[in-house]
Amino acid sequence: MSLNDPAAHRNAMPLKSLPFWLVFGLVVLILVILATDSRLMRYEINQARTDSVQRLGAYRTSLLATIERHFYLPQVLASDPRIVSSLDSLPATPVTGYSQGSALVRQINEQAESDEIFLMDRSGQTYYSSNFDADTSFVGKNYGFRPYFRDAMAGESGFYFAVGATSGIPGLFLSAPVRSDAGKILGVVVIKIDLGKLEQSWANSGDSVWVTDENGIIFLASNSRWHYYSLRPISETLQSRLTETQQYGRGRIESLDRVTQWQSEDWSTFDLMDSGAQIVFGSAIDEYPWRMHVRVPLEQIRARVFSKQVLMVLIYGVFAVGSLFYRERRRRTQAQASLVRLTSERESHQRAIIQNTDVGLLNLDARFRPIFLNEQARSLFALEDPDDHHAPAELIEPWDPHAAGKGACRAEGIRTDGSRFPVIYTLNRIWVGEKEEFILTVQDVTELTAAQQALQKINKALERRVQERTRDLEQAQAALAQNQKLAALGRMSAAIAHEINQPITALSNFVASSQVLLERNKPEAVSENLVRIESLVQRLSRLSRQLRIFSGKRNSGSAFVSVHAPIHYALELLSARLDAEQIKCTVHLAEDYSVQANAMVLEQIVVNLLSNAIDALAGQPAARISISVKAQDDSPGQVALSIEDNGHGMSEEQLAQVFEPFFTTKPMGQGLGLGLAISYSLACDIGAELTVSSEAGQGTCFTLILPITTTNIAEPS
Repeated sequence: MSLNDPAAHRNAMPLKSLPFWLVFGLVVLILVILATDSRLMRYEINQARTDSVQRLGAYRTSLLATIERHFYLPQVLASDPRIVSSLDSLPATPVTGYSQGSALVRQINEQAESDEIFLMDRSGQTYYSSNFDADTSFVGKNYGFRPYFRDAMAGESGFYFAVGATSGIPGLFLSAPVRSDAGKILGVVVIKIDLGKLEQSWANSGDSVWVTDENGIIFLASNSRWHYYSLRPISETLQSRLTETQQYGRGRIESLDRVTQWQSEDWSTFDLMDSGAQIVFGSAIDEYPWRMHVRVPLEQIRARVFSKQVLMVLIYGVFAVGSLFYRERRRRTQAQASLVRLTSERESHQRAIIQNTDVGLLNLDARFRPIFLNEQARSLFALEDPDDHHAPAELIEPWDPHAAGKGACRAEGIRTDGSRFPVIYTLNRIWVGEKEEFILTVQDVTELTAAQQALQKINKALERRVQERTRDLEQAQAALAQNQKLAALGRMSAAIAHEINQPITALSNFVASSQVLLERNKPEAVSENLVRIESLVQRLSRLSRQLRIFSGKRNSGSAFVSVHAPIHYALELLSARLDAEQIKCTVHLAEDYSVQANAMVLEQIVVNLLSNAIDALAGQPAARISISVKAQDDSPGQVALSIEDNGHGMSEEQLAQVFEPFFTTKPMGQGLGLGLAISYSLACDIGAELTVSSEAGQGTCFTLILPITTTNIAEPS
């Protein structure tokens, strides 16, 4: 059996990083692309310029053919006797309707296929026009301000492109002077050529073509949007002259914005707003003061540059992929040879490990028949026969073939001599290719079992010792509690003996003196002694009653009671003492709360606290007590009943003992020190909390905190 999987071995091999030369070449390529980007852009622009100049030749030819078709027509018409006769015998005023002169120029216009033909006198007044019957007739209009008229009157041919002052339609105006036989200039003949069809043919070609005049103003364009924009800044003088001649209408000529990055003597770049940056290539038109331009989007040039850069990267990528493929193929060939060698070595190594492991290993087929046993397994079961003669059911009891993948199982191993020993075995499924097999591991736990048994004995002995120590401790605690009870009983007995001894001694003295007074026949003095004796007896009765309350079993019954009720009870019960001591008592009971408690116990607590406050204010000037009830903000669901006085207060040492039995700050004979201790004990019985805060010279505040059951709005107290 082979325990190695070559495929797993190949997957486990880490991938090596890319070769340094490949990464270095990529970095160099990127740097070259960045460094040559500007040069490549200029190269592509020059290539686009060469192509554009070639195309401009065709457009220039079409423009010249259109112009030259009518270029000599004005001179021909100027020498026509009919034209000369018409201007030599002009009527006093132009005839706006039909006339022989207008009919003549219309006939000539139709034959020449020009746009319009019209005749003007020496002042620029139009007398005859081919459009005499149109709404935009030139008849009667004066165009003496036009340069083509002034050039003709100067004896030269007129050549002028402008927007029609009357029709608003742009066109090329060709003019010539009409002379008499004597050589006198009688007027001017003008031919208007419409170049709109030529612009439309440019637009249909798909190229963006411009024609500019000598001032750089666009007057012909394949897209009419750019009519009458200037490629150069317009001076105020030129702007005024254009406004005067109305060459391009009455609007102001605007200049296109230049892009400063891509400029040259051979081209210019403009920001054409929505159309983006465009490179404009120009070429002069021979014999005319015009230039023809073709424009190419800068993004188109950039796209060409980017495509070349991408091509460079792709070429490098193909080279890199080919190099990596060759390198990987070579490595794989070497790796396969190494893998064969390593597989053989690893199988030998793993078999040595399996043979020398401390755990018994059995390789089983899908039917749990042994395929291979290591030496430890043979030693555990004392096997000498061939491997396939010993099924797991004969070696392990109980044997569970369904325990595959369920973890360790305890059982007994059976040697060939019949002896048994404790073992732990695990059964796991493995796959060799597509074949199912099992690995059975067996571990001898004889020593571990013995150790566990010994540990169990130690644990049992330790438990017995713990029980004995616990019993001794409980007995010691019981003895200590008894001693504490005796000590407390001794202190209490001493305090009680001290409290009772004085009244008994006084009683003995008063009885003896009463006998003497009776013998002396002084009944008034005896009566006074009897009053004093009665007072001492009442004191002993109070002491006995408080001791019974402190030590006796309390009534644990409870009900829903109002917090205000015990306060009213205590005020009514102790009102005489408050008046006698001249104590001002303020009560703040705006809101009532319902709590679950024993009503009598709650009344006794409030009476004790209020009585204690009255005792603290005995002989105090401006004495006052404040009683308040309010909910606890920091502890929702609780209400605080506070009784505060402005007496002499207590020190920290006194505060620490204030709830202890027989502790009192009153003078000897005026208190037993059981009231606050009883109140604290009663508060604990009803599930409340009694706290005290005090500062020497500032007074004392006792607070009883009770859990709220419900909240009711009570009548103002």
